[in-house]
Amino acid sequence: MGLQHAFAMVGGLITPPYVVAKFTIDEFPFTKVDLQQYAIVAALITSGICTIINILHFEIPFSKKLFGRRLFVGSGLLSVMGTSFTFLPIFEIAIRQMKADGIAGEDAYAKMLGTSMVCAILEIVFSLCPGKFVRKIFP
Repeated sequence: MGLQHAFAMVGGLITPPYVVAKFTIDEFPFTKVDLQQYAIVAALITSGICTIINILHFEIPFSKKLFGRRLFVGSGLLSVMGTSFTFLPIFEIAIRQMKADGIAGEDAYAKMLGTSMVCAILEIVFSLCPGKFVRKIFP
């Protein structure tokens, strides 16, 4: 059962970058195998690094002094961090629109990755906010 779960996790990590590379950047016939391989390997490496950070569970230095409470990075539990299928329709629509506007597929993909990084910073900011404050903003 554990091996089956491990294969399912790897499949879930590999599929989203594969889909993005195949259907939004590299159109049929699929010729840019190096780009597909790069996207898949980048997803696997990033997942591994994020999983290790999540498992370690360490305190953010000076968090008690700055925020009035101890803040931690990671949960200390074994959970595989990875990509999600939820962004695929948004990526596909946005990249296709950018390509229709004359932007190269690789450049459109890079712009979407940059947008995702900016959104990640916003998530980090929200995670540092007290729960009462976040519930006031998002009831």
